[in-house]
Amino acid sequence: MLGPVGVDGLSEPFRRSAALDLVVYLAFHREGVRHAEWPVALWPDKAVSLPTVHSTASDARRALGRAHDGSFHLPRGACLRLGPSVSSDVERFERLAASQDPAMHDAAMMLVRGPLFAGLGRTDWTILEGVQARIEALIVETALHAAAGHIREGRAATAESLIRRALLVSPYDERLYRALLCATVSQGDRVRLPSTMAQLLTLAGAADAAPSWRAEGTGLLPREHPLHPQTAALYHRLLAGIPASG
Repeated sequence: MLGPVGVDGLSEPFRRSAALDLVVYLAFHREGVRHAEWPVALWPDKAVSLPTVHSTASDARRALGRAHDGSFHLPRGACLRLGPSVSSDVERFERLAASQDPAMHDAAMMLVRGPLFAGLGRTDWTILEGVQARIEALIVETALHAAAGHIREGRAATAESLIRRALLVSPYDERLYRALLCATVSQGDRVRLPSTMAQLLTLAGAADAAPSWRAEGTGLLPREHPLHPQTAALYHRLLAGIPASG
């Protein structure tokens, strides 16, 4: 789910798009949900018939298939709960990020493939339940921590790579851009600072300002810009060749 959503090891393809949505929903509700609960999350704006509910659950069960011991990966019952044989990349990321080994943090970031839940049809619940915000925050914090360590150890290129992976998930987080600026300079490359800042200005809604200030040749930000003061101050310090604090 840390990118385009998919399931490895399916017994058969999903026949109903909502069945994949159901499996993803259950991956974040390991305690299980009743048949009266999960349809409200997947279809918050309409009532769903009982046959649709049961056929969606049946299709998910058929697609996931059985474990080696013959039990269903999605057992039958009034309460739907994924079996322990079903895991997710989010769960793996959480385990790796909780490790004290910096190499595990790098491994966690390698799981990030693109925007969260990309291609999933029903994602309102991920926002309403705070799931998306929680995962984004974990990825950003992991990337920042790992990148800082790589910069200290002289591996700024690796730091930049990890930061850019985090930007796939949280493209508007200025903390990531501040780290990206530091990683760029740590590679001895101040030439790319204006282009990195232009990208941030465009995302921040100042696309019209970006070409004009770059054309001036100074690289300095325009007086009126929408960025956080910390971001602007760091950028100007790095542009002037002054080492960044912190």
